[in-house]
Amino acid sequence: MTEKKFDAVKFFREVKEKLAARMANMSLEEQREFLKLVKEGKIKIS
Repeated sequence: MTEKKFDAVKFFREVKEKLAARMANMSLEEQREFLKLVKEGKIKIS
């Protein structure tokens, strides 16, 4: 079995966990605005 250089499932789980941690104490409106900024590339999730 070859070793993967990039594991998409692992990557997206990490991104999901980072988003959840940053949005934990936000209201629904704040979450919507935050996700909009992430989608536009104004906020980086790394």
